[in-house]
Amino acid sequence: MNKFFEWFFAPTKKEDRGAFALADKIIELKKRVEELEVENDQLKQIVSEININLQEQIDNIHPVIYNITQHKD
Repeated sequence: MNKFFEWFFAPTKKEDRGAFALADKIIELKKRVEELEVENDQLKQIVSEININLQEQIDNIHPVIYNITQHKD
């Protein structure tokens, strides 16, 4: 019970930086957003390349055949 009172009445450990802490957090989040946008663009490019490669492989396995004939009346 004594430890509880010591913990309960112990001074809180806060960084009192106020607006600077918020500004630092905003800058950190903006950098993170930029990193995620770059990563997203890279992933889009990779998915596009995979899609093209897969479509080429499918076309090689089963090429498209058009049955176009002339009708004689």
